[in-house]
Amino acid sequence: MERRKFLSWVGVGMLASSLPVAIAACSSETSSSSPAETSSSATPEIDTTPDAEGFTAVGTNTELTTKGFIYDKQLGVIIVSNGGSIAALNPTCSHQGCDVDWKGNTGELVCPCHGSKFGVDGAVLTGPATEALPVYEFKQEGDLIKVKIA
Repeated sequence: MERRKFLSWVGVGMLASSLPVAIAACSSETSSSSPAETSSSATPEIDTTPDAEGFTAVGTNTELTTKGFIYDKQLGVIIVSNGGSIAALNPTCSHQGCDVDWKGNTGELVCPCHGSKFGVDGAVLTGPATEALPVYEFKQEGDLIKVKIA
């Protein structure tokens, strides 16, 4: 076999084997290690029907204490706990719509797409995002944490 023909086949093989990686990288889905994959639907015993005031249960204090955050993709809310303070925020980065990840060790919400950082109050700490994350009203009833999305 000629060297040129061999190198052509190697090139075609490399291109074909990298196609699945390129498709996965362009996917809008978040990685399985992201908090976005963890939702309160994993705890089916919680009644997620909104109460008379419009608050919906998203998780428990026990879950929040254990993991440091609760993420509900369906409702579009992340509950974070930082040094005794709790916040309920919209996890969608205001820059380009990626879901932020909670970094409990630094007390920041970080966008995995472009590196924007947000504080527990939703304020932009570093860009490229320029707008804060929306903050939701929440309450604790017994062990339940309920959020009002409106």
